[in-house]
Amino acid sequence: MTLPRRLVFASNNTAKTADVAKFFKLYGIELINYRELMPAQDFPPETTNDQTLNARIKAQFIHGFLPTEYVLADDSGMFLRAFPERFGLTTAREFRALGLTTVAAENQYVLDLYGAADERSAYMAAIFVLITPDHDVITVEGRGGVAISSESRGTFGKGLDTIFLTETGQTIAELTTAEQLNYHHRGRATKRLLAKLQDDDIIWQANGHDLTQETGMIYGVLNVSPESFYNGEHVGGVADSLAQATQQLADGADVIEVGGQTTRPGFVPLTPEEEIARIVPVIQGIKKAHPYAVVAVDTYKYEVMVAAINAGADIINDVNGFTDDTRKLSLMATTAVGLLTMFNPRDNELSSDIASDMIAFFTDNLATLEAAGIARERIALDPGVGYSKNSDVYQDLAMMRAVERLTVFKRPIMTAVSNKGWAKFLFDLPKDERSDLSLVAATEMYRLGAKILRVHDVKSARHMTSFVELLKNAH
Repeated sequence: MTLPRRLVFASNNTAKTADVAKFFKLYGIELINYRELMPAQDFPPETTNDQTLNARIKAQFIHGFLPTEYVLADDSGMFLRAFPERFGLTTAREFRALGLTTVAAENQYVLDLYGAADERSAYMAAIFVLITPDHDVITVEGRGGVAISSESRGTFGKGLDTIFLTETGQTIAELTTAEQLNYHHRGRATKRLLAKLQDDDIIWQANGHDLTQETGMIYGVLNVSPESFYNGEHVGGVADSLAQATQQLADGADVIEVGGQTTRPGFVPLTPEEEIARIVPVIQGIKKAHPYAVVAVDTYKYEVMVAAINAGADIINDVNGFTDDTRKLSLMATTAVGLLTMFNPRDNELSSDIASDMIAFFTDNLATLEAAGIARERIALDPGVGYSKNSDVYQDLAMMRAVERLTVFKRPIMTAVSNKGWAKFLFDLPKDERSDLSLVAATEMYRLGAKILRVHDVKSARHMTSFVELLKNAH
């Protein structure tokens, strides 16, 4: 579907209209309030327990007056784990009942609810309902924020944005509008809505997290393997790893990938006990410091998978596709973790048509995983770029080009081209001079449909994916 040029917002709230409009403006879509086209109306009463119905009531009400327009409605609420019986769908009404007449007063009231030892987990949820001129009804949800801050911070937001922390460690109001697109509840709802309009609404379920790819999923590489091909010589202790993970989250990583066993050509396998000793303290450290972070573990050993999941890992990456040990299938079927399954060209005979080889592999692999009781929504695909036999750079290039054909599976696809050996083979670039070319390669792979970017430079990757999406949809 072609994106509409204009949306009409069904609300009498001018501030909310401006807050939603700023996100659509990034895509060149004008959002106006319905009152610019007709007199103000009294909306039908809202429920106190159904966000989707509330948004739909508002959208249908205004669409009845303006049937040739794309009419959008929003219903948002604040959800605090420490106070489950309060706020939610009635947040605005509760603030009014308390006599709070300014944003500053509302924010301070929420901050004052908390004692030093109170659980501060919280989120904002936005339900968008769009009704098209053809009377199609499209519904999406966006959640933003992970906890209540100890103080108001930031100048880029409105309302509760100054007290809601994001996965980056910053409040929503400390992020620019383009950055908020990835963390704000209405920003995420905007992305989901536009993706749904373009039939690109793909979700990766991972241990209670719903990862979406509208502006890419950034995998920050956190090597704890001294043998790693790229930066093994810089691997330090748990404190160093935690500091690196914290920085990657601040730079925009969606997932932190912990790897204790290199699989570079000619690698020497560690024992499961050795690998577990490397990764478990790091996983636990990240989860303690950043409870909301999504942590992936790169391992092909069953025993390590068990230990990683018990330590809090949310995703397991397996270069062997989970099918070389039946215990892996049983383990994955009894957990909720996400799976990243890889086409391994070192272990598969390849024909002259690598794309067809990859499609055949993933067809069989997905069927095996689903037959074991693993939901397809939990699975993402890794085409194995950089894992070619004998470091064959031309095979790598062919695999990179073939990624586009894997979109037929409607699952997220990883691109792992950061600082790989092909940059040396083609251009004789040393490891510390490959970042620019890595970003160029990642950009092209992203445009071909591989929207999980496994990278060492998180900030540049996040800027790239955000820009590419804004450019693609601009008009």
